[in-house]
Amino acid sequence: MEFRWKDQPAHIREMGTGPAVVLVHGYPLDGAMWSGVARHLSRQFRVLKPDLPGRGETASAAEGSIRDYGDFIEAILKELPPPAGLAGFSMGGYVALGVVERRPESLRAIALVDTRASADDDEGRAKRDAAIATVRSEGVAAIAEAMLPKLLCPASLANRDLVDRARRIMLRQTAATIEADLTAMRDRPDSTPLLSRISIPTLVVVGDQDALTPPSNSQAMAGAIAGARLVPIAAAGHLSPMERPGAVGAALAEFFAAALIAPDRAGSPA
Repeated sequence: MEFRWKDQPAHIREMGTGPAVVLVHGYPLDGAMWSGVARHLSRQFRVLKPDLPGRGETASAAEGSIRDYGDFIEAILKELPPPAGLAGFSMGGYVALGVVERRPESLRAIALVDTRASADDDEGRAKRDAAIATVRSEGVAAIAEAMLPKLLCPASLANRDLVDRARRIMLRQTAATIEADLTAMRDRPDSTPLLSRISIPTLVVVGDQDALTPPSNSQAMAGAIAGARLVPIAAAGHLSPMERPGAVGAALAEFFAAALIAPDRAGSPA
């Protein structure tokens, strides 16, 4: 898909045919983190892997706001025929929750992957500020090396190919974009009150060894959303879509098939 965002070109990578599913990446990554999951989903869906502003194939600069990232995703959704599904990983989950709050009519289903609804507390905001200081003084490489053991479980850290792929994605981000992401996450609103108001099908996915957004957090989040289902991913840390793309892809495919394909076959309105 080609369109313009803030008078700059944006190329949205996509594959497959069928109902649209948009995959929103996390920090400090880009849409390529979804590649393995997207290949699995593309057997049934039109899968889109946008790069959020400030990176990859989206030319406009990042503005340091979760709402701005959400506006970008909403612009993509407006270009797609209904029904559409949305999956957000980590920071992308914050973006997805913002879209659900502001434009629930644009979505048929949402998947929240290794993420949380709550805002940063004082300690969390202080850690964001420290990371901003690090990227300013030491550059993106220092952020990448600090993030790898947080993103990956111990077994994944022993997988040299996986570690190298994750590192390459992080190293191609600019310092300005990393700082914008950190600012956006630090200042994001608390979406916890939204959870009880979500009325579309919702899936919560989490690596069973996720240390950043632990399974207990995901269980509570799923419990607060009416009808939501929780799927733990075995032998995965925070970066479950790259660590276990087959398992995450299978969970998302089953969920989106039920939410996007089965209703239309039964004659329900889009």
